[in-house]
Amino acid sequence: MRIYLAERLAVTVEELDFLNPNKPEDGRERGVRLEVRLVEEDTRPASIYANCGLTISRGLCRFDLLESAPGAQDRMHWHPEMPNGEGRKRLVDEQLSADPIGWVHNRLLDVVGTLELSLLEDPASYRPDAKALARVADAIVADTAATLGRMREPWPPVEERDERGMAVVR
Repeated sequence: MRIYLAERLAVTVEELDFLNPNKPEDGRERGVRLEVRLVEEDTRPASIYANCGLTISRGLCRFDLLESAPGAQDRMHWHPEMPNGEGRKRLVDEQLSADPIGWVHNRLLDVVGTLELSLLEDPASYRPDAKALARVADAIVADTAATLGRMREPWPPVEERDERGMAVVR
């Protein structure tokens, strides 16, 4: 997982190889997951020599660039609301499936607009962070495109999965 950090918001980019244990008939999904998350500073007292701790929360919204086969672009969707980090409402957008990288880029250029669809209170207060993330949107998108390219290479067999259906890499 890679993390792109602003002061109070972060975007994470991670590889995903998933088999839903509740619906194995849906088959394997593989691709890239991006999440917009809150960042909180550790406010515990410490000396001036102590570093500042940060906590990165569960996702506020998620973009899943998933496929049932390399290049299929058939399971791409997003979750605008994620109570307690759980993706509830799954939205499929034709533009996301047609141009996933361009679609994500547009969302990263308008993080406040994206967060207005989430459960976050006062998304407009995150405007400085949204501007900071927009400045690195090209880097996030380049990382996403490269990761999606790697995930589209011939899929290796998965020997073991955890209880959530995620591939275990040893």
